[in-house]
Amino acid sequence: MVFIRDKKVKGHSYAYLVRNVWDNRKGTVRQEIVKYLGRSNKVAIEDIPIEFQKDPNVISFIACHSSDAEKMELTMKEKMLELLMRNDTKLLVDIFETYSQFFGLVKFYERLLAPVMYKVGEMWEAGRLNVATEHVCSNAAHTLVKIINERVSRNPVGNRKTLKILICTPEGEYHSLGCMVIESFLRSKGYSVSNIAPSVPSDSVIAFASKYNPDLIMISMTLADNIGSANKLINKILESRISVSHILVGGIGIESIKIKEQKNGLKKVYFLKGTKLSGILPSIKEVTKARTKI
Repeated sequence: MVFIRDKKVKGHSYAYLVRNVWDNRKGTVRQEIVKYLGRSNKVAIEDIPIEFQKDPNVISFIACHSSDAEKMELTMKEKMLELLMRNDTKLLVDIFETYSQFFGLVKFYERLLAPVMYKVGEMWEAGRLNVATEHVCSNAAHTLVKIINERVSRNPVGNRKTLKILICTPEGEYHSLGCMVIESFLRSKGYSVSNIAPSVPSDSVIAFASKYNPDLIMISMTLADNIGSANKLINKILESRISVSHILVGGIGIESIKIKEQKNGLKKVYFLKGTKLSGILPSIKEVTKARTKI
């Protein structure tokens, strides 16, 4: 693996493509310059030797320092798609670590993982990807997000929030990647989260919520066909004795559905249509501000 070293000379930054080389004589690692790249903010992907153009360290450096960011992200998406098909979790984690170091967890999900998984779905629908490969990609993505969640859980933020959030899907909804992504995002912000997706019978959600006592329930729906079971779950929650005051419903499955806001006493249902991951936190703060100060 190579990386780009940034060196300042008389107030200007210059970039060098370098790699670590083992020195047998000295028994140590030394840095070897592969290529001088010129001014850091002028480095383009074409300046990089072709065998290193998809290296995560190279892509992230250019995305951070150069105006060629969009092109870099496109290259990184192509690399991620290739790694998902190969189920190469190790290199997927490397991409996550390198990209998130510069741009953070949310942008990794919004600008890399989500577009790549949409691409996988489009390729499968068009017949350009067989079912087995689509499953490999999905399983690799789940493994990646699971690893991210474990890291987030091991490194809790200092300011723990008191809000308890339950994430679930309606019965028949087997897509759980979105729930895992939301879980890691909320955990990274210090919230207490229980994720019981996928495909949970309504009575099981009620039973779990009665013990967990969440402040907020989030329901994720990927397929519009599951609107019936989602409505059933929402109504059962509203009719139950659970003290939860708010329900948020989101996911691409609700985008094409005409939905009316539902109210029942102090309990209220909010549908997050067209809301990105970065918009979930403001939505949570908005619907809970009357009850919980966060």
